[in-house]
Amino acid sequence: MTITRRDFLKTGALAAGAMSMGGFAHPGFAQAKELNVVGATFNLRDVILQEFTRRSGITIKPWLSPSAQARADRLRVAPVDTLESGMDFVKYAWDEKLIAPIDLSRVPAWGKAPRLFQVGQDTPSSPAGFGDNPGRLMYVDKEKTKAKYIPYMYQFDSIGYNPERVPAKDNILSWGELFNPKWRGKVALYGIDWLGILDAAMGMQALGLLKAADPANLTEKEVDTVILFLKEKKKEGHFRALWKAFGELVNLMAAGEVWIADAWWPVVLGVRQKGVPCRYAEAVEGYRAWAVGSCLSATAKNIDGAYEWFNFWLEGFAGAEQSKLGFYSPVDTHKKYLKPEQVRELYDGVGRDGGSIAQRNAKIWTWNTKPSKQEYYTDKWNEFLAS
Repeated sequence: MTITRRDFLKTGALAAGAMSMGGFAHPGFAQAKELNVVGATFNLRDVILQEFTRRSGITIKPWLSPSAQARADRLRVAPVDTLESGMDFVKYAWDEKLIAPIDLSRVPAWGKAPRLFQVGQDTPSSPAGFGDNPGRLMYVDKEKTKAKYIPYMYQFDSIGYNPERVPAKDNILSWGELFNPKWRGKVALYGIDWLGILDAAMGMQALGLLKAADPANLTEKEVDTVILFLKEKKKEGHFRALWKAFGELVNLMAAGEVWIADAWWPVVLGVRQKGVPCRYAEAVEGYRAWAVGSCLSATAKNIDGAYEWFNFWLEGFAGAEQSKLGFYSPVDTHKKYLKPEQVRELYDGVGRDGGSIAQRNAKIWTWNTKPSKQEYYTDKWNEFLAS
């Protein structure tokens, strides 16, 4: 993801107590005692890195960047064993021959992945979602024995709002609500070009102001339509902010300067922790989903170590740690590291906005997508910023 998403997740404490070795290979099988991993702060957290090293004897050498583009391009200029990315930029890295196929027979836990990641739909009648759907794009061969990456955490982005200011019956809002003139001056929109345009396109599509065949991958004419609309809204004073960082939006919503925004679940939690009411809407049209995972670098030196890393992520410990922050694991091995009440809240949706993971899996409108016209997106977004 090209985002400064969840900058607050920079570190974690090392988990106490002895942990099961699970199904990991003995460290002696690794080709080296170091693994060069390119990722971001929200997944390469200390609690996860340290536990992997404790179990495997392999030290992670992380290279961190909030930019998915920069992370993928790092493979061109430096020694890298694994790249952590979403399907949007996995597709880019694959097309650029920066990553190599992963042998799924060496990652047995992937067989437990849900139908959403096996075929791209939660059920035969569920929407597949527009854009870079991992279940449709991640496999290299028809038999699905090899993959471009192994997703290990995913989420569903939606609308965060102050329920004392923005009414929402049964916690349901349309993406179009972001452009309701009632909230003029109290709206924040994500400030990264391709994602800001995507969220705006979803809102416009919901309002009938855009009729894109694929809101996640607009034509140049459709981008022009979105940018013209955003310029008009900006001129009206509709936006309080174009936010880029987790803490920025938390502070704006906690201070009452923003009432509604395209948001992440951790933002909602952060606002609540400051004593300000905030909810995460069930979007009428569906969620914008994303799934981050590991790729094998085409120039990897420690291939065995990379497979230990893949298997560690699906063993359960890392999935549980990320679940505590509001993310989801695609396999259910996390349960042995969570208390029953945590599973009920985090996965069954008891007391949590949006309901269960099953409900969310079945309601995806778009996936985070690297648009084919990305340079055009950037040029027009900069034009909007300068207007």
